[in-house]
Amino acid sequence: MSGEYDIWHRFVYRFILGVYFARVTVINRNRLPRQGPALYLGLHRNGAVDGFVYHRALGGPAFMISTQLRKNWFARLFFTGIAVARPKDEAERSGNQAALKQCLDSLRGGGALCVFPEGTSSLGPRHLPFKSGAAWLIMDYLERRGPRLQVVPVGIHYECPWAFRGKVEVVVGKPIALDLPEGLSSREKLKALKLRIQAGLEEVGINVPSATDQRRIERLAYAATLATPRSYFKSLKALERGIPEPLRTAGANLEPKLAEAKLLFHQGVPLFPMGWVGLYAMALALLAPAVLGAIALNLPAFVAGWAAGQKLPDGRNVVSLWKILVGVPAFWMWMAGVAVVCWLLGRPLWLLGYAGLTWAGLHLYYRVKKLAVAVHNGVRYPGLKPALLEFRETLLRNLPEEKANSGTDSTRI
Repeated sequence: MSGEYDIWHRFVYRFILGVYFARVTVINRNRLPRQGPALYLGLHRNGAVDGFVYHRALGGPAFMISTQLRKNWFARLFFTGIAVARPKDEAERSGNQAALKQCLDSLRGGGALCVFPEGTSSLGPRHLPFKSGAAWLIMDYLERRGPRLQVVPVGIHYECPWAFRGKVEVVVGKPIALDLPEGLSSREKLKALKLRIQAGLEEVGINVPSATDQRRIERLAYAATLATPRSYFKSLKALERGIPEPLRTAGANLEPKLAEAKLLFHQGVPLFPMGWVGLYAMALALLAPAVLGAIALNLPAFVAGWAAGQKLPDGRNVVSLWKILVGVPAFWMWMAGVAVVCWLLGRPLWLLGYAGLTWAGLHLYYRVKKLAVAVHNGVRYPGLKPALLEFRETLLRNLPEEKANSGTDSTRI
């Protein structure tokens, strides 16, 4: 991969994160290795979008990716890495040994590499079975006695994986110990490493019994972050082993009241104003025109991304990917067209106005959606507000307190 190509992908991933996500936060950033070699083992949730986020959050490691992501020029605009064929791709597996050698050479040279031990992505309630490839790669590296290798598990958690301008948290786990007892056979070493890898990844991930349990704790974790500095992941983790009985009882008492109303929801939560609803309505009236204006000015690109998310995905875990693959190029072409028209008309200030309104609309989109939901619910169902706020207090009382972040512990990027 040429240096120019690497610069291109860094630009693309930074652009995607800036446009598509409202916020990306790295938790336990102080655990990231300061120098190589480093092998990151990433949980795989939201299709190839995970790679865009991990690349930025982890400082630009190389990735082991599927050959399917490198088959044509358009895909290569977005994806780069060491291509490996999946087991079902028999015709392409002949190049896997050379790819694995490239991975080892990169690590031995002090580089950083990120692999996905699950092999594919899923938004389900628990991780998929971990393959043996990462453990074999570690064993091969250790046998060749290269520089000290650091193996770091990383997890990724989206508040709403398929939402435009959503929030995401990347969690850096504790390095995995690589010292193994002497006298173990290769099979025993492999088993020991796989167990350590699984334990490390489960520490940075969430595993619950069912999709119903997953939806419940995701809604509760999101509600816990509202008007607080709480981490979405840490709130999920606190609920992973079960919802506390007082919280479960409070939720059961609240559900009949909510069922009678036609509430609006944001990420599964019926938002209400924390204070006077009129203040929220004024904020909505002030900020919404910027968002609506930005959408109107970029309507073809916005519609292209939305339509792609509706028509092309074959699962929830690739909705955002299709929105990005279609919406981002459409946005590039639209911006170029706007720039050409402004230049031909001799109106550079129009271009500055377009850029400023687009930037403002992107940064206010998430907030305006929340304001709209809160104002609607607050105006139509003011009698429900005390019960919702009381439930929120019950929720926060039944979650452990979070220590204030030190700056190196949790960082927005």
